[in-house]
Amino acid sequence: MTLHDLARELNLSIATISRALSRPDDVAPLTRQRVLAAVHRHRYSPNGTKRSLRTQQTRTIGVVVSDIRNSFFAAVVKAIEDEARANGYTVLICNADEDSAKEEAALQLLLDRKVSGVITCPTGANLALLRTFQKSGAALVDFDRESGLNNVDTVIVDNRRGAELATQHLIDLGHREIATVAGPQHLSNARGRLAGYEDTLRKNDIGVNRAHIQYGDFLQESGFQAAQKLHSLRHPPTALFVANMEMAAGVIAFVRDRGLAIPQEVSIVSFDDPLWARYMDPPLTVVSQPMETMGKRTMELLLGRLRGGKAAQTLVFSPELIIRKSTGPPVGRRSSSVQFSSVPQPERLTPKKLPG
Repeated sequence: MTLHDLARELNLSIATISRALSRPDDVAPLTRQRVLAAVHRHRYSPNGTKRSLRTQQTRTIGVVVSDIRNSFFAAVVKAIEDEARANGYTVLICNADEDSAKEEAALQLLLDRKVSGVITCPTGANLALLRTFQKSGAALVDFDRESGLNNVDTVIVDNRRGAELATQHLIDLGHREIATVAGPQHLSNARGRLAGYEDTLRKNDIGVNRAHIQYGDFLQESGFQAAQKLHSLRHPPTALFVANMEMAAGVIAFVRDRGLAIPQEVSIVSFDDPLWARYMDPPLTVVSQPMETMGKRTMELLLGRLRGGKAAQTLVFSPELIIRKSTGPPVGRRSSSVQFSSVPQPERLTPKKLPG
Protein backbone atom coordinates (compact mmCIF):
# COMPACT_ATOMS: atom_id res chain seq x y z
CA MET A 1 0.00 0.00 0.00
CA THR A 2 1.47 3.34 -1.12
CA LEU A 3 0.37 6.92 -0.67
CA HIS A 4 -0.92 6.88 -4.27
CA ASP A 5 -2.94 3.73 -3.52
CA LEU A 6 -4.53 5.40 -0.50
CA ALA A 7 -5.35 8.49 -2.53
CA ARG A 8 -7.07 6.42 -5.22
CA GLU A 9 -9.01 4.31 -2.73
CA LEU A 10 -10.27 7.34 -0.78
CA ASN A 11 -10.67 9.61 -3.82
CA LEU A 12 -8.52 12.23 -2.11
CA SER A 13 -5.39 14.09 -3.11
CA ILE A 14 -2.00 12.98 -1.85
CA ALA A 15 -1.61 16.40 -0.18
CA THR A 16 -4.87 15.92 1.76
CA ILE A 17 -3.78 12.52 3.05
CA SER A 18 -0.38 13.90 4.08
CA ARG A 19 -2.08 16.74 6.00
CA ALA A 20 -4.44 14.29 7.70
CA LEU A 21 -1.43 12.36 9.01
CA SER A 22 0.88 15.25 9.90
CA ARG A 23 -1.44 18.24 10.55
CA PRO A 24 -4.86 16.82 11.49
CA ASP A 25 -6.30 20.22 12.47
CA ASP A 26 -6.00 21.33 8.82
CA VAL A 27 -8.36 18.60 7.61
CA ALA A 28 -12.11 18.19 8.10
CA PRO A 29 -12.86 15.71 10.94
CA LEU A 30 -14.78 13.30 8.65
CA THR A 31 -11.94 13.26 6.12
CA ARG A 32 -9.39 12.73 8.88
CA GLN A 33 -11.36 9.78 10.23
CA ARG A 34 -11.56 8.18 6.75
CA VAL A 35 -7.81 8.54 6.27
CA LEU A 36 -6.93 7.15 9.71
CA ALA A 37 -9.30 4.22 9.23
CA ALA A 38 -7.67 3.34 5.90
CA VAL A 39 -4.18 3.73 7.39
CA HIS A 40 -5.04 1.36 10.23
CA ARG A 41 -6.78 -1.08 7.90
CA HIS A 42 -3.83 -1.36 5.51
CA ARG A 43 -1.11 -0.79 8.14
CA TYR A 44 0.28 1.86 5.82
CA SER A 45 3.78 3.21 6.56
CA PRO A 46 5.50 5.92 4.43
CA ASN A 47 8.13 4.50 2.09
CA GLY A 48 10.62 7.12 3.22
CA THR A 49 10.43 5.81 6.75
CA LYS A 50 10.95 2.23 5.56
CA ARG A 51 14.04 3.23 3.63
CA SER A 52 15.58 5.27 6.44
CA LEU A 53 14.77 2.95 9.35
CA ARG A 54 15.98 -0.54 8.48
CA THR A 55 15.75 -1.94 12.00
CA GLN A 56 13.02 -1.95 14.61
CA GLN A 57 15.43 -0.64 17.27
CA THR A 58 15.68 3.14 16.72
CA ARG A 59 16.65 4.00 20.31
CA THR A 60 13.95 6.66 20.23
CA ILE A 61 11.14 6.90 22.79
CA GLY A 62 7.85 8.58 21.96
CA VAL A 63 5.97 10.47 24.68
CA VAL A 64 2.38 11.57 24.05
CA VAL A 65 1.20 14.01 26.72
CA SER A 66 -2.40 15.13 27.03
CA ASP A 67 -1.60 18.84 27.52
CA ILE A 68 1.96 20.16 27.23
CA ARG A 69 0.93 23.46 28.87
CA ASN A 70 0.19 21.63 32.11
CA SER A 71 3.24 22.01 34.37
CA PHE A 72 2.62 18.52 35.76
CA PHE A 73 3.50 17.00 32.39
CA ALA A 74 6.45 19.34 31.90
CA ALA A 75 8.02 18.04 35.13
CA VAL A 76 7.27 14.43 34.25
CA VAL A 77 8.65 14.71 30.70
CA LYS A 78 11.88 16.23 32.02
CA ALA A 79 12.34 13.25 34.36
CA ILE A 80 11.59 10.83 31.51
CA GLU A 81 14.06 12.55 29.19
CA ASP A 82 16.81 12.64 31.83
CA GLU A 83 16.46 8.89 32.42
CA ALA A 84 16.24 8.15 28.69
CA ARG A 85 19.37 10.16 27.90
CA ALA A 86 21.30 8.42 30.66
CA ASN A 87 20.48 5.11 28.93
CA GLY A 88 21.30 6.20 25.38
CA TYR A 89 17.78 6.99 24.15
CA THR A 90 16.36 10.16 22.65
CA VAL A 91 12.79 11.34 23.29
CA LEU A 92 10.23 12.56 20.77
CA ILE A 93 7.44 14.53 22.48
CA CYS A 94 3.93 14.93 21.03
CA ASN A 95 1.06 17.01 22.45
CA ALA A 96 -2.49 15.65 22.23
CA ASP A 97 -4.10 18.81 23.65
CA GLU A 98 -6.76 16.63 25.38
CA ASP A 99 -8.03 15.69 21.89
CA SER A 100 -8.34 12.01 20.93
CA ALA A 101 -7.95 12.79 17.21
CA LYS A 102 -4.67 14.58 17.85
CA GLU A 103 -3.58 11.69 20.04
CA GLU A 104 -4.28 9.25 17.20
CA ALA A 105 -2.30 11.39 14.76
CA ALA A 106 0.62 11.53 17.20
CA LEU A 107 0.54 7.76 17.72
CA GLN A 108 0.47 7.20 13.96
CA LEU A 109 3.50 9.47 13.58
CA LEU A 110 5.39 7.51 16.25
CA LEU A 111 4.36 4.21 14.67
CA ASP A 112 5.71 5.43 11.30
CA ARG A 113 8.96 6.47 12.97
CA LYS A 114 9.30 2.96 14.40
CA VAL A 115 10.08 4.22 17.88
CA SER A 116 11.37 1.65 20.37
CA GLY A 117 8.66 2.45 22.90
CA VAL A 118 5.83 4.83 23.71
CA ILE A 119 4.77 6.49 26.95
CA THR A 120 1.25 7.78 26.58
CA CYS A 121 -1.20 9.69 28.77
CA PRO A 122 -4.40 8.46 27.11
CA THR A 123 -7.09 10.94 26.07
CA GLY A 124 -9.41 8.33 24.58
CA ALA A 125 -7.73 7.32 21.33
CA ASN A 126 -8.78 4.21 19.42
CA LEU A 127 -7.57 1.14 21.33
CA ALA A 128 -7.03 -0.63 17.99
CA LEU A 129 -4.19 1.78 17.24
CA LEU A 130 -2.57 1.12 20.62
CA ARG A 131 -2.87 -2.61 19.98
CA THR A 132 -1.10 -2.05 16.65
CA PHE A 133 1.78 -0.60 18.66
CA GLN A 134 1.87 -3.68 20.83
CA LYS A 135 1.89 -5.96 17.78
CA SER A 136 4.72 -3.95 16.21
CA GLY A 137 6.97 -4.96 19.09
CA ALA A 138 7.25 -1.47 20.59
CA ALA A 139 7.10 -1.23 24.38
CA LEU A 140 4.09 0.66 25.73
CA VAL A 141 3.53 2.34 29.11
CA ASP A 142 0.37 4.10 30.30
CA PHE A 143 1.10 7.15 32.42
CA ASP A 144 -1.32 9.08 34.67
CA ARG A 145 -4.35 7.42 33.04
CA GLU A 146 -5.24 3.83 32.20
CA SER A 147 -5.98 3.12 28.53
CA GLY A 148 -7.80 -0.16 29.16
CA LEU A 149 -5.24 -2.29 27.33
CA ASN A 150 -4.23 -5.63 28.77
CA ASN A 151 -0.62 -6.52 29.55
CA VAL A 152 0.63 -2.94 29.60
CA ASP A 153 2.82 -1.26 32.23
CA THR A 154 1.06 1.55 34.08
CA VAL A 155 2.20 4.39 36.35
CA ILE A 156 -0.50 6.31 38.19
CA VAL A 157 -1.21 8.11 41.44
CA ASP A 158 -3.93 6.96 43.84
CA ASN A 159 -6.51 9.41 42.52
CA ARG A 160 -9.30 8.28 44.80
CA ARG A 161 -7.09 8.73 47.87
CA GLY A 162 -6.03 12.20 46.74
CA ALA A 163 -9.65 13.30 46.42
CA GLU A 164 -10.42 11.80 49.84
CA LEU A 165 -7.61 13.83 51.42
CA ALA A 166 -8.82 17.06 49.82
CA THR A 167 -12.49 16.57 50.66
CA GLN A 168 -11.85 15.41 54.23
CA HIS A 169 -9.66 18.48 54.82
CA LEU A 170 -12.55 20.75 53.82
CA ILE A 171 -14.98 18.81 56.01
CA ASP A 172 -12.60 19.02 58.99
CA LEU A 173 -12.56 22.80 58.56
CA GLY A 174 -16.35 22.81 59.00
CA HIS A 175 -17.56 22.97 55.41
CA ARG A 176 -20.70 21.06 54.44
CA GLU A 177 -21.52 22.73 51.12
CA ILE A 178 -18.55 21.35 49.16
CA ALA A 179 -18.56 21.28 45.35
CA THR A 180 -16.19 19.72 42.87
CA VAL A 181 -15.05 20.61 39.37
CA ALA A 182 -14.55 17.09 38.00
CA GLY A 183 -12.66 16.00 34.92
CA PRO A 184 -14.10 14.15 31.89
CA GLN A 185 -15.44 10.82 33.06
CA HIS A 186 -14.12 8.74 30.15
CA LEU A 187 -10.68 9.18 31.76
CA SER A 188 -9.67 6.88 34.62
CA ASN A 189 -8.02 9.56 36.78
CA ALA A 190 -11.08 11.82 36.56
CA ARG A 191 -13.36 8.96 37.60
CA GLY A 192 -11.14 8.13 40.57
CA ARG A 193 -11.09 11.72 41.81
CA LEU A 194 -14.85 12.09 41.57
CA ALA A 195 -15.39 8.76 43.35
CA GLY A 196 -13.07 9.81 46.19
CA TYR A 197 -14.96 13.09 46.62
CA GLU A 198 -18.37 11.38 46.72
CA ASP A 199 -17.24 8.57 49.04
CA THR A 200 -15.79 11.03 51.54
CA LEU A 201 -18.99 13.07 51.68
CA ARG A 202 -21.04 9.92 52.33
CA LYS A 203 -18.64 8.68 55.02
CA ASN A 204 -19.22 11.96 56.83
CA ASP A 205 -23.03 11.75 56.47
CA ILE A 206 -23.10 14.57 53.93
CA GLY A 207 -25.43 14.07 50.98
CA VAL A 208 -24.01 14.30 47.46
CA ASN A 209 -25.63 17.33 45.82
CA ARG A 210 -25.59 16.74 42.06
CA ALA A 211 -25.78 20.47 41.45
CA HIS A 212 -22.43 20.76 43.22
CA ILE A 213 -20.75 18.47 40.67
CA GLN A 214 -19.64 20.32 37.53
CA TYR A 215 -17.69 18.63 34.76
CA GLY A 216 -14.80 20.13 32.83
CA ASP A 217 -12.32 18.87 30.25
CA PHE A 218 -9.14 19.40 32.30
CA LEU A 219 -8.54 22.71 30.49
CA GLN A 220 -8.64 26.21 31.97
CA GLU A 221 -11.74 27.61 30.28
CA SER A 222 -13.89 24.75 31.55
CA GLY A 223 -12.85 25.60 35.12
CA PHE A 224 -14.01 29.17 34.63
CA GLN A 225 -17.36 28.01 33.25
CA ALA A 226 -17.86 25.47 36.04
CA ALA A 227 -17.22 28.12 38.71
CA GLN A 228 -19.70 30.40 36.98
CA LYS A 229 -22.39 27.71 37.14
CA LEU A 230 -21.72 27.00 40.82
CA HIS A 231 -21.81 30.72 41.61
CA SER A 232 -25.23 31.04 39.98
CA LEU A 233 -26.86 28.39 42.17
CA ARG A 234 -29.48 29.47 44.69
CA HIS A 235 -27.37 27.80 47.40
CA PRO A 236 -23.76 27.92 46.17
CA PRO A 237 -20.95 26.02 47.89
CA THR A 238 -18.54 27.43 50.45
CA ALA A 239 -15.65 25.25 49.30
CA LEU A 240 -14.39 23.74 46.03
CA PHE A 241 -12.29 20.69 45.21
CA VAL A 242 -10.92 21.05 41.66
CA ALA A 243 -9.71 17.91 39.89
CA ASN A 244 -6.65 19.40 38.17
CA MET A 245 -4.58 22.57 38.19
CA GLU A 246 -5.54 23.84 34.73
CA MET A 247 -9.21 23.92 35.72
CA ALA A 248 -8.22 25.41 39.08
CA ALA A 249 -6.59 28.31 37.22
CA GLY A 250 -9.94 28.94 35.52
CA VAL A 251 -11.78 28.77 38.86
CA ILE A 252 -9.34 31.25 40.41
CA ALA A 253 -9.77 33.58 37.43
CA PHE A 254 -13.54 33.56 37.96
CA VAL A 255 -13.23 34.10 41.72
CA ARG A 256 -10.93 37.08 41.21
CA ASP A 257 -13.17 38.45 38.48
CA ARG A 258 -15.98 38.54 41.04
CA GLY A 259 -13.81 40.08 43.73
CA LEU A 260 -14.25 37.13 46.10
CA ALA A 261 -11.88 36.62 49.02
CA ILE A 262 -10.03 33.30 49.31
CA PRO A 263 -10.56 31.57 51.76
CA GLN A 264 -12.91 33.93 53.59
CA GLU A 265 -15.69 33.57 51.01
CA VAL A 266 -14.65 30.37 49.25
CA SER A 267 -12.02 27.75 50.08
CA ILE A 268 -10.22 26.03 47.18
CA VAL A 269 -8.22 22.80 47.00
CA SER A 270 -6.75 21.55 43.72
CA PHE A 271 -5.10 18.38 42.46
CA ASP A 272 -1.44 18.96 41.38
CA ASP A 273 1.14 21.40 42.70
CA PRO A 274 2.78 23.65 40.07
CA LEU A 275 5.37 26.16 41.18
CA TRP A 276 2.97 29.09 40.90
CA ALA A 277 0.51 27.53 43.38
CA ARG A 278 2.78 28.24 46.34
CA TYR A 279 3.44 31.83 45.26
CA MET A 280 -0.09 33.02 44.44
CA ASP A 281 -1.95 35.15 46.98
CA PRO A 282 -3.02 33.30 49.00
CA PRO A 283 -0.86 30.19 48.41
CA LEU A 284 -3.00 27.30 47.18
CA THR A 285 -3.80 24.15 49.17
CA VAL A 286 -3.10 21.20 46.88
CA VAL A 287 -2.95 17.44 46.47
CA SER A 288 0.61 16.87 45.30
CA GLN A 289 1.98 14.03 43.19
CA PRO A 290 5.66 12.91 43.18
CA MET A 291 6.08 14.03 39.57
CA GLU A 292 9.81 13.51 39.09
CA THR A 293 9.78 10.09 40.74
CA MET A 294 6.79 9.02 38.65
CA GLY A 295 8.51 10.14 35.45
CA LYS A 296 11.74 8.33 36.34
CA ARG A 297 9.95 5.09 37.23
CA THR A 298 7.89 5.28 34.03
CA MET A 299 11.05 5.33 31.93
CA GLU A 300 12.56 2.54 34.03
CA LEU A 301 9.53 0.34 33.34
CA LEU A 302 9.84 1.04 29.63
CA LEU A 303 13.55 0.20 29.64
CA GLY A 304 12.77 -3.02 31.50
CA ARG A 305 10.35 -4.02 28.76
CA LEU A 306 12.91 -3.20 26.05
CA ARG A 307 15.44 -5.40 27.86
CA GLY A 308 13.15 -8.40 27.83
CA GLY A 309 10.90 -7.98 30.87
CA LYS A 310 7.55 -9.67 30.25
CA ALA A 311 5.32 -9.29 33.30
CA ALA A 312 3.33 -6.03 33.16
CA GLN A 313 3.48 -3.91 36.30
CA THR A 314 1.18 -1.24 37.71
CA LEU A 315 2.83 1.28 40.01
CA VAL A 316 0.45 3.33 42.18
CA PHE A 317 2.00 6.33 43.95
CA SER A 318 0.60 7.96 47.09
CA PRO A 319 -0.54 11.60 46.91
CA GLU A 320 0.16 14.18 49.61
CA LEU A 321 -2.11 16.94 50.91
CA ILE A 322 -0.18 20.20 51.27
CA ILE A 323 -2.16 22.71 53.33
CA ARG A 324 -1.54 26.36 52.54
CA LYS A 325 -3.68 29.50 52.85
CA SER A 326 -6.47 28.97 50.29
CA THR A 327 -8.57 26.92 52.71
CA GLY A 328 -10.15 27.95 55.98
CA PRO A 329 -13.35 27.49 58.00
CA PRO A 330 -16.57 28.88 56.53
CA VAL A 331 -17.33 32.34 57.86
CA GLY A 332 -20.62 34.13 58.54
CA ARG A 333 -22.80 34.79 55.53
CA ARG A 334 -22.44 38.19 53.89
CA SER A 335 -25.03 40.20 52.09
CA SER A 336 -22.91 40.82 49.00
CA SER A 337 -24.37 39.43 45.79
CA VAL A 338 -20.93 38.34 44.60
CA GLN A 339 -19.93 35.53 46.90
CA PHE A 340 -20.16 31.76 47.26
CA SER A 341 -22.65 31.47 50.16
CA SER A 342 -26.10 30.17 50.93
CA VAL A 343 -27.60 33.63 50.32
CA PRO A 344 -29.67 33.62 47.08
CA GLN A 345 -27.94 35.53 44.32
CA PRO A 346 -30.17 38.32 42.96
CA GLU A 347 -28.13 38.87 39.80
CA ARG A 348 -25.87 36.88 37.51
CA LEU A 349 -22.87 38.82 36.34
CA THR A 350 -21.56 38.50 32.79
CA PRO A 351 -18.30 36.54 32.87
CA LYS A 352 -15.17 37.74 31.18
CA LYS A 353 -13.64 35.28 28.77
CA LEU A 354 -10.15 34.11 29.67
CA PRO A 355 -7.40 35.28 27.32
CA GLY A 356 -5.80 32.71 25.05
